[in-house]
Amino acid sequence: MLIKDAINVGEKIEVVVRGRLNADPKTCFSMVQDVPQDDELLITMPTIKGEPVVLAIGQRVTVNFFRERGQFYFEAEVMDRQQTEAIQLIRLKRVSPIHRIQRRNFYRLKINLPVLFRLADQNNQPDRTDYIKAYTVDVSGGGMRLLTDEELKPGQQLECRLSIGEKDFLELKGLVIRVSPCVEGHYRFEAGIKFVDILESERDRLIRFIFQQQRRLKAKGLI
Repeated sequence: MLIKDAINVGEKIEVVVRGRLNADPKTCFSMVQDVPQDDELLITMPTIKGEPVVLAIGQRVTVNFFRERGQFYFEAEVMDRQQTEAIQLIRLKRVSPIHRIQRRNFYRLKINLPVLFRLADQNNQPDRTDYIKAYTVDVSGGGMRLLTDEELKPGQQLECRLSIGEKDFLELKGLVIRVSPCVEGHYRFEAGIKFVDILESERDRLIRFIFQQQRRLKAKGLI
């Protein structure tokens, strides 16, 4: 896959800058201004919290971009720096294949989202009892952790409605993997839920929501 086929002009990307010695890598934000050649990008100067991060010619960075199918990344080298009247631009050249992060490695977002769930019967059909309200501890493309007063048991099937916006939610089937008592907070139990029989279109919606929230939190310096 070539960059020109993978990334669009005007697209926001992440640029991961590795620090010296044991310093933690920095995740910066940038925007694609041009794709001058098949495997080159012209991007705005990366920033963190609005502050520019200066890149040296010859420096290696990792470029992350996101699609409904997941997260993609590649290694790049800084080839040039260009100053326009308005902004400073960085020319990057791809120096590795474009990789896709496997679903099991998707970012797990720590966030409290309202969830309604009810048990499914032995035929995996929803029980007609009322929904029970719970909240997530975290969520990923593969599952979530719930805080609940309901004493669930490993192996139980759930029908869940996960809120991903003011008026938007996902209907998902979940399998209870583990349950443990809550040592803090106002709920009795914490339950690990694995999503099962999930449509790829629904998983993509969830992953897109997670990445949007991740970028928002990073922009605010909260993660």
